[in-house]
Amino acid sequence: MNARLLTCLLCLVALTSHSTARAHDPPEIPKLAVRGLAELEKPADQLRISIGVVSEGKDATQVLQENSTKMNAVVEAVKKAGVSTDEYETGRFRVRPKYTRRPRQADPEWSPQIIGYEVVNTINIKTKQLDLVASIIENANKAGANSIDSIAFDLSDPRQYRAEAIAVATKHALEDANVLADAASLRLVRVMSITLDSAQPQPPAPMSKRVMMASGAAVASTPIAPGDVTIRATVNVVYEVASKE
Repeated sequence: MNARLLTCLLCLVALTSHSTARAHDPPEIPKLAVRGLAELEKPADQLRISIGVVSEGKDATQVLQENSTKMNAVVEAVKKAGVSTDEYETGRFRVRPKYTRRPRQADPEWSPQIIGYEVVNTINIKTKQLDLVASIIENANKAGANSIDSIAFDLSDPRQYRAEAIAVATKHALEDANVLADAASLRLVRVMSITLDSAQPQPPAPMSKRVMMASGAAVASTPIAPGDVTIRATVNVVYEVASKE
């Protein structure tokens, strides 16, 4: 028997075996997949605010000393506003030289020269005393703070409402499955799988980007409302279904 004939016979045997196996495969189970969504609105119970002092000058030592003096005063002012020592921590501290700008038609030998220094020092405050936000800003500004990097409200315990959100999302998925099954004249036989995509709180976006204030300037008493935090959950459910007939 030549090689070509042997190869053809082997191919025929393999094809026959494959067809026989497919013929004995169990029928595919009819399924219905649904996704349940939940969005809960819960009041924020925690304030996050970053306050600092930005100082500039020609002498690095002098600028650093001036910044440290003002920052110590800011910390004391924040504490007088009602913030305890365990509710704040050092945020960012940076000493950066400032250089001359490159001229449009600079000489090939040109190189930047240091013309001064910038010192940035901030504290990050995290407190549940939401009613202190106005006092914190006002006291800090009067003490010499001239920078607010952000003001944000969130949940002190991100998992606090997680179970509730998951339960609501699952309930929505089951309700949708029943509606779809009735509309399609199907019967829900059993749940084949339940998976959780996510269940995370989505706090409001920070209320401000970096805001520069004149040191000691009067601060407008603008009301700052905490707002709500959105807790989202997504659940996927797969049912085995059958015809009602």
